[in-house]
Amino acid sequence: MSGVISKAIQILDVLLPQGSEKEMSVTEISRELDMPVQSVHRIIGSLVSHGFVAQNAGTKKYKLGLSIMKYGFLMWDSLMLRSVARPFMEELCQRTKETVYLATRENAEGVYIDSIDSPQLLKISEPIGLRLPLFIGASNRVILAYLPKRTRDQLLSDVDWSAVPSLKPLTRAYIESELDLIRSQGFAITTGEATADTTGIGAPIFSYDQTVIGSLNCAGPSVRFTGQHLEKFSAATKKYADLISAELGFRNRARQQRQE
Repeated sequence: MSGVISKAIQILDVLLPQGSEKEMSVTEISRELDMPVQSVHRIIGSLVSHGFVAQNAGTKKYKLGLSIMKYGFLMWDSLMLRSVARPFMEELCQRTKETVYLATRENAEGVYIDSIDSPQLLKISEPIGLRLPLFIGASNRVILAYLPKRTRDQLLSDVDWSAVPSLKPLTRAYIESELDLIRSQGFAITTGEATADTTGIGAPIFSYDQTVIGSLNCAGPSVRFTGQHLEKFSAATKKYADLISAELGFRNRARQQRQE
């Protein structure tokens, strides 16, 4: 299997454009890579079926497909997210004096990829790389809320609700109602789910292709997240998440808020 994967990567690499779009026939690829024609033809067929390679109907030659572009953009989003978000995270931390996190999704989990600690002595400080299920905590739940409905349903269906790693008992019905509220108000608030006596506020970050790619989170001791402070922190978190989304090319937030 590793040999086939290696050959597929070689084929993709040889089709990589050098300044302009590049097309090659099976024979040309075979000659270039010193690979049997039958092997090239078989692997090309698989790559075409998954969209990684496309065939020009006129010349019958092959070029890189749209799936390569899709995965390239996803990687670009991931690399860009931290660098774009960092100055807005710093402003949010300065404005709230609370800890600020940047999170993204990896399969069924949310992962912290950057953070700025509160300057106050009493604060919350979680490590970068911390992973939790997408339905636990504001930073994760807000990502879940804006995923496509089919994806949300699948993720929640796979949960063993009798063994949820939360400090509070959670049910699917409760999470579903929370997701509706999040989409209605544009941000999430949770208290004491991942860490005792702490409150987190999470707002979604969207990419140029209208998909949610992460969240901005403001978190701290629950005693400081009450009344007007909670309203102020929520508005600020949402504001800076929207600014990050705009920097990433997102222009249609209303579409995400209507998502069911």
